[in-house]
Amino acid sequence: MQAHATLKQASTVPAPLSDEQRLKQLRAQAKGNPDMAKEAAWELLRELQDESQFYRLPLLFAQGKGDAQAPDGDTEGMVMNLHGSFMMRTLDRAVRMGQLLGRIGWTGKTFNPKTGTGYNRVTASTSIPARIAMPHYKLQKQGKELLGFDFHHCIDTSPVPPHLQVRAITYDEPSFKNPLILPKVRDEIVEIVPDVFLGRVVYRAKHGWDIVGYFALRYPFVR
Repeated sequence: MQAHATLKQASTVPAPLSDEQRLKQLRAQAKGNPDMAKEAAWELLRELQDESQFYRLPLLFAQGKGDAQAPDGDTEGMVMNLHGSFMMRTLDRAVRMGQLLGRIGWTGKTFNPKTGTGYNRVTASTSIPARIAMPHYKLQKQGKELLGFDFHHCIDTSPVPPHLQVRAITYDEPSFKNPLILPKVRDEIVEIVPDVFLGRVVYRAKHGWDIVGYFALRYPFVR
């Protein structure tokens, strides 16, 4: 009798929501309480930082809104995962270790929607390793951050199947003089809820484009 009651009680426990259902709830919540929705969306993205949850990232990205308005100013960045090549995996480990040691590394992106341009921001403590890795590239100091790795951004169709509409972030403008592999990199972001974005890193290889990682942004960046 007791076992039957326990089984009946267990059967009434609701199944966990899928990411699609959670996203639907977040967007509904954003209409009435945008701040709470933004915080909940950011927590969802933090959850997906765990390596065991990486498989959920492509589906969530596919449900994002690619035609959303660009942020205007500084955003806070969060590395989800970088993979696909030795350099990307090494960079991923370096960024994660840096964050554990006091937020050494990438802090986010800054967007200018009027000019369709922007740049990345890293912590000032990144200066020495940046000089070692990129001795000929100069980052600009502003407060406690370093600015660089300029980009263009616009709404575009992704070159990666199923060719979603995204906000594309490109680094191949010759006047930017971006170092390392950046001219071959294309970042793509989609809106999860207003002012919270999921991004992915796409790399141009010999055979075409490869997805080599994910990241997140939220606006505004609170210092």
